[in-house]
Amino acid sequence: MKLSSVDYYLDWPVSIKLKSLRGFIITNLEKKGDLIRWSIVDIQNSIDSSGTKKLKIKAVIAN
Repeated sequence: MKLSSVDYYLDWPVSIKLKSLRGFIITNLEKKGDLIRWSIVDIQNSIDSSGTKKLKIKAVIAN
């Protein structure tokens, strides 16, 4: 088993409420491999007026 640490950037759309954010993040990260752990490192507001936010996530994934 190979472990890898990755920085992953994910757009957080306005349609995803805070209570659903954890599931949204896990669903997207599991596409990369078996998820060991993850944390949100940074949240930035979008430049455009759509209201989306950009999340920077640090994750450890097993391949």
